[in-house]
This record gives sequence, structure tokens and C-alpha cells, in this order.
Amino acid sequence: MIKLFTLGFLFSYAVERVLETFWKRSKLHGKIVAPYSLPLIVSAYVSFYLAIFWDWSQMSEVQFSWWFVSIGIAMVIASTVGRHWAISTLGVYHSIHIEIREQHDLIESGPYQYTRNPYYLSNIVEAIGLPLIVNSKLAALIVLLVYLPLLFHRIVLEEKALEDKFNGKFIDYRARLPTLIPRLSRSRRRR
Repeated sequence: MIKLFTLGFLFSYAVERVLETFWKRSKLHGKIVAPYSLPLIVSAYVSFYLAIFWDWSQMSEVQFSWWFVSIGIAMVIASTVGRHWAISTLGVYHSIHIEIREQHDLIESGPYQYTRNPYYLSNIVEAIGLPLIVNSKLAALIVLLVYLPLLFHRIVLEEKALEDKFNGKFIDYRARLPTLIPRLSRSRRRR
């Protein structure tokens, strides 16, 4: 029963993630920075997701832990909510690439008032939660050694591109907000 439930969840989530990532939204096109980063991130993501399915296929019904399944699913759902909030806040500026537009605005509302990278934070929560569902050590290792370093590299590249575009405005924003872990207090939000 739990094995079939987790398969249904993992398959449904994979479909949702593909649709979310590649769904055509209205957007402003701009200059893509470091185009190599998207295929690397997608390859790492697919690798750890395949490892999850592999480990799922090797498990018997009694090897599943409702605790791990529940915590993992809760993390994945939270990551989906966070990612959708970030995407809707960015609106036409959202891109699966690092993409800077001529008429680009620096977004400081929605989740971007608590952390500079809520989209990437959601991806990290997801990348921790998914392997937990089937207690996949292989997927967790791929996340830790491949996916997360690529994601952190992408954050650095994106923030450099934003600093180049917005200069002092982004430097001020960076000084006020943490990279990933949200600051729940708004006391330092605006000067």
C-alpha cells in the first residue's frame, strides 16, 4: 500500500515538475548568462530522481517508513508552494535560465522580501525531501555532491549578473537580505 502510494506521488510530482519547469509563460526575453548551467542542473536533477525510482524499485513494502515518507512529502509540498510563490512574484522576469533583461526590475516583494533566492531555497528543500520519501542514500549522495554544488554555483552566477545590472541597488539588497535562509523579521527590510 505505502509502496504504491509513494510511486503515485513520485510519478505525479515528476509530471508536475516537468510542466512547471517547461511551461510556456509570458515573459520578457533577455540576455542569457551562463547557458551551460541549465543543462547541468537538469542533468543532476534527473540523475537523483532516477536514483529515487531505482531505490523505490528495490524496496519491499516493510522497508518504507511512514515518518520518512511523511516528512519527505511535506518538504516537497512546501517546496512547490515556495517555488510557485517565487515564480508568480517574478512574473514576466521568471526564466529557467539566468536571464537579464534591458527593462529588468529588481524584485523585492513577495518571498524576495525575506530572502534573495526563494526559488533556489525551494529547490534545496525539494532536493532534501525527495530522497527522504524512499530513504535513498544514492539520491542523497547525488544531491549533496552534484546537484547542490551546481545550484550554489548558479546562485553565484545569477547574483553576479544582477549586481552587474543593478550595481548599487543590488548591493544594498544583498546587504539587507540573506542568500537563502529567510529572515522572518522585516526590521531591516528597508532603510
